[in-house]
Amino acid sequence: MRSSILALLCTSMLTALATVPACADANADMAAMGQAFVGVHSFHADITTSRTTMSMDMIQPDKLHMTMNGKMQIIKIGSDVWMNVGGQWQHMPMAGTMMQQPLDMARNAGMEEKGSSNYTVTDDGPAMLDGTLTHKYHMVSKSDGHVVEIWTVNHLPVQVQVPGNGGVTTIKYSQYNSVPDITPPM
Repeated sequence: MRSSILALLCTSMLTALATVPACADANADMAAMGQAFVGVHSFHADITTSRTTMSMDMIQPDKLHMTMNGKMQIIKIGSDVWMNVGGQWQHMPMAGTMMQQPLDMARNAGMEEKGSSNYTVTDDGPAMLDGTLTHKYHMVSKSDGHVVEIWTVNHLPVQVQVPGNGGVTTIKYSQYNSVPDITPPM
C-alpha cells in the first residue's frame, strides 16, 4: 500500500513537471521579464566573479548600498557617493562613474542595453535552482555570441550567469520590493 502511494506521488510529481508547458514565445517572456524588472522598486543582488564578490541593495531610482569583497562599502544616493575603507566613511564627489558597470549589469539582468531583442532566446523550461522551481532561458547575442543564462520566478530574474574571458559572472537576485531604505552614513 505504502509503495503504491509513493509510486503514485512520484508519478504525479514527474507528470506535473513534464506538463509544465514550454513558453510559446521565449522573446515575449524576456520582454515580460524586462517589464516586470523595470516595475521593481527595490532589490538585492549578490554578484560573484572570478576576482570579486559584491553585495548590492538598490532602491530605484538612485539609491545603492554596495559591499565589495566583504571589506569596502559604497553608498550612492543621487549624485552623492560615500566610501568606507578601513572603517572610515569619506564623501567622494564624482565617484559615481566607477560604480556604473556593476550597477548597469544588475539593472539590466546581465543583458545589453537593447535587452532581449539583440539575443536569440531559447526556452529551457522548468529548472530547479537552490531548491526552487524556476524557469530557465538561454540567450546568445546576435552580434557577438555573448551568452546569458537566466532563471526566473514570476517573470523576475532570480539568477543570471554570464560566461566571459575571466570566468563566469553570477548575479543572484532577491528581496524584491523589500530592501530597507538606504541613508547617508553617519
